Amino acid sequence: MTRPQIARQIRAGAGLIDAHTHLGADMAAFYNGDFPYAISAEDHGVRLAHLGLERAVCFPFVYTNYFQLIAYRHGRFRRATGSASRFPYEFENLRLCREIYEAFPEFAGTLLPFAFFDPAREPAGQAAALRRLARRYPLFGLKTASSYLRSPITALLGKGACLLDLAAELDIPVTIHTSVLPADPWANVFDVLKVVAERPDVRFALAHTCRFDRRALDRAAALQNCFVDCAAFHIHCRLAVENHPAIAAKPHRFHADYRDHAAALQRIAAAYPVKILWGSDTPAHYWKSVFRDARGMEIRLNLACGPTTEADCLRKLPAQLARRIAHNNTVRFLFG
Repeated sequence: MTRPQIARQIRAGAGLIDAHTHLGADMAAFYNGDFPYAISAEDHGVRLAHLGLERAVCFPFVYTNYFQLIAYRHGRFRRATGSASRFPYEFENLRLCREIYEAFPEFAGTLLPFAFFDPAREPAGQAAALRRLARRYPLFGLKTASSYLRSPITALLGKGACLLDLAAELDIPVTIHTSVLPADPWANVFDVLKVVAERPDVRFALAHTCRFDRRALDRAAALQNCFVDCAAFHIHCRLAVENHPAIAAKPHRFHADYRDHAAALQRIAAAYPVKILWGSDTPAHYWKSVFRDARGMEIRLNLACGPTTEADCLRKLPAQLARRIAHNNTVRFLFG
């Protein structure tokens, strides 16, 4: 199937779409003792059927074998000699497409691959590899999580601009991880918004509800080419209740009762009705991790969320609103 054929099917349907999931494995997470660390296309198929979802956007996990594994686990980003990837994510993006289109072709058009990228490291090489990949397989978007790569998102306004040029050329959108942590200068949500504002020729989604920062949500709503996904909403609500620094501080936080997951989602979706995309972050709807921030401080997270919690919450919304954020808006994000 070609991308236009799949796009026509999606546009003609009304099924619910998960706009933010992973597919594959993350060896750094596995060896670090973190969870989750893997999910296969078959696993996705089982989950989609169980949850009553029709399709899911999928991208690789964060680690790429472009980096030395041991150094990466200790926050040092060194290129691995003899790696299967000449550029970041070259192997992982190919593996993603092969799994969907060759190993499990029954999921072509159901699992929609987004290729991962690093904003700053060898962007020209990455863009060339992605262009070759898009000639072989239908690609539906690009994704980056620059916090974990310690790669500044603002590189997309400099030497990494070729990656956004490619997205514009292929007419595919870009999902970007966001942060409000003071010790995370790589994916600051307001830096992400600068990138979005400078590139009106590309459609963007800001992940994780902009960490509930009302100023960022308002700014995203004002940009025609910008959407906001609510991936891993449940665990972010928990962080908001705890006043965790990963969430916007109270003076800047969107006002909602974050003790009630469904009510908070409904309030945000109603406030930004044409901007919010529903996403679960499967299998990272929960997160158990130990990592170090830019100051070398160890941060431990043990955030629980059941496998049906996010979809159950979506179905508590009025049907029209649920369809808007889990289908209509997502279709506009994917295809314009």
